[in-house]
Amino acid sequence: MGGILKRTRLDQIPSLSDNVQSQLVKIGITTAELLAHSVPEIISSGIEISKERSLKIIRLAKQTIGISGFKTSFEMKERNVPLLGTGFDCIDKSLGGGFRSESIVEIQGQQWAGKTLMCAHLAIQAQLVETDNGSVPKVIWYDTDQSYRKKRIMEIAYRYRMDPKVALKNVIIVDVKKRGFLEPNFESVRKALAKHHVSLVIVDSFWGVSKHQENHSTSSGVLENISRISKPTGSIFVFTKKLRYGFSRSMFHEYERSGSQSSMIDYVLHLQLIEEGERNVVSTDCHDGLHTECKLHIGNGGFFGSRTSRNKETTRVQRYLNS
Repeated sequence: MGGILKRTRLDQIPSLSDNVQSQLVKIGITTAELLAHSVPEIISSGIEISKERSLKIIRLAKQTIGISGFKTSFEMKERNVPLLGTGFDCIDKSLGGGFRSESIVEIQGQQWAGKTLMCAHLAIQAQLVETDNGSVPKVIWYDTDQSYRKKRIMEIAYRYRMDPKVALKNVIIVDVKKRGFLEPNFESVRKALAKHHVSLVIVDSFWGVSKHQENHSTSSGVLENISRISKPTGSIFVFTKKLRYGFSRSMFHEYERSGSQSSMIDYVLHLQLIEEGERNVVSTDCHDGLHTECKLHIGNGGFFGSRTSRNKETTRVQRYLNS
């Protein structure tokens, strides 16, 4: 699984002075990979050098790590990159095994559809993936809507035979309301990824990000910043989006106004309310545009692929919660 920061040291970049290196570290640019995917304007304003100088050191960083030009979506998809499964066969099969590292995932649905619950599932799945050095990946969770629940993490962890207390410690919560604004250039994310072995970053919700920013930026601008972080770090970024409703004059009924934020989105999970305890999930790989639907059931322990598995595991999890 991806998420271990790709580390080509800044001092390996030719002609990059010690002074510039130390200034870059202060704004969260700790590796050549992060520098190569940075925006010249952010570099020039952050360390007070000219835009031309910023462009030059970014080019040097790209040359150092051996990247240049652009890759097609097909080329990106064909790369042998690690995958993060959702834990549900009906979804993972349609996605070719799961979400690729370096990808951006949008979880969308109306209120109470289970978007935050799906995030909790992914937070546990990320910790279950084996790594080369045997370490357990951490998850960073930006809680912009105050919807994070420790209980959900613990019961899903117990269901998957993990130590709930250990799983809880591996989820790093950033309470945006209490800890200040999530800046448009995501400096805090870069610094956290440089410090920890992180495979997954959750932003719940996307609209909550702009609500707490000091300087509001467009949706595409935020996603561009996310993309510049996911590519050099290998981390997967997941954000939730609450769908609004429209009204069809021809059909005389309300409908969900779905659709992803941007062409930069790699995957979309669209959660639909069916009835209490049941959800329909439409999974889309945005590279090929294929959609697959499946039904999930909710119980103690989160989402389940069938009623049988829900009934069996819910009893076991309930005993743990009551103990």
